[in-house]
Amino acid sequence: MMHVHRSICLELHRLIDRILHVILAIESARPNCMLAVQALCSLNFTLAEAKSIIKHCSKCSKLYLAITSHKILSRCQKVRNAFELYLVQIQNAVPIPLAGKISAILHDLRGTEFSLEFAEDEARKVLLSLLEKNFPDSASVQKEELEAIQIATSRLEIKSPFSLLVEKATLKKQLEEVSEENLKQKELLQYLLYLLVKHGKSNCQFQNGSHSPKHECHDQSLEHELVVDESSQ
Repeated sequence: MMHVHRSICLELHRLIDRILHVILAIESARPNCMLAVQALCSLNFTLAEAKSIIKHCSKCSKLYLAITSHKILSRCQKVRNAFELYLVQIQNAVPIPLAGKISAILHDLRGTEFSLEFAEDEARKVLLSLLEKNFPDSASVQKEELEAIQIATSRLEIKSPFSLLVEKATLKKQLEEVSEENLKQKELLQYLLYLLVKHGKSNCQFQNGSHSPKHECHDQSLEHELVVDESSQ
């Protein structure tokens, strides 16, 4: 089963492990510089933030994660920058061998980039496009909703009745946990759940090969037309 933002979370895990390893050495070195001590405290808070991103990705709806992926990327970038800032502040207050280890981590951090996988980005684009469109009538709305949810669930591998049930349950749980003040998040979750409830059956038929979005089958149709044209000549 596909996990949304899997590559991002793996990268965060890797950074967390490296920094946790060096933090023990920093604490043992007992830096006597106030700036370094404060940076060490901040480094621990940043580690907690990195862990919270991973936890967030593990418990949220796939559709929700895809459509809000820009927020995850922003949080990851802030965490990366914070790691770098605090390690630089600590580096000059510890023994040279430890400073060398920190330097290696800093080099790694500066080369770290967080990005979406292709399937996640495709799902994000189609869902955002749906939210931004103005429809002339209800028939157009239904057609666009169905096509968008088919493409998004296909990209995110919500293909079986079971995975569809899991996605619905996750959305419902998120709705229960979201605060009343966070109206935008609540409305988004409600809309995503509405799409799955409304188009769930059709979506399963599509995933089983009974239906296909127009633009996904366009190439096959074109290929068929070319074959027919060639055979008739």
